[in-house]
Amino acid sequence: MPEIRPAMTLEAWCAEADEVLKLNLHPRAQHSINTLPQPVKRVRLLIGPEGGLSSEKIAMTGEHGFTDILLGPRVLSTETTALTVITALQVRFGDLG
Repeated sequence: MPEIRPAMTLEAWCAEADEVLKLNLHPRAQHSINTLPQPVKRVRLLIGPEGGLSSEKIAMTGEHGFTDILLGPRVLSTETTALTVITALQVRFGDLG
């Protein structure tokens, strides 16, 4: 079940220490959900705003251990992306509970 938390800065959120697979959706990424290693128990998923993250913010996520992944050839709206990615992750990894 996804956890929804209060607003915080992107850098503070990215810097939080945890043992999860950290993913950043990026339309020009080299990896896809299907190329991620298994098994995975928990995922920290970053979905940027409409128009995407700045190159500086993308670099910052990399410094915090995030892997850029490509969802596919389409750029989805922010509202539908979360549901689409969670569904794709559950198809790939099963219930991430």
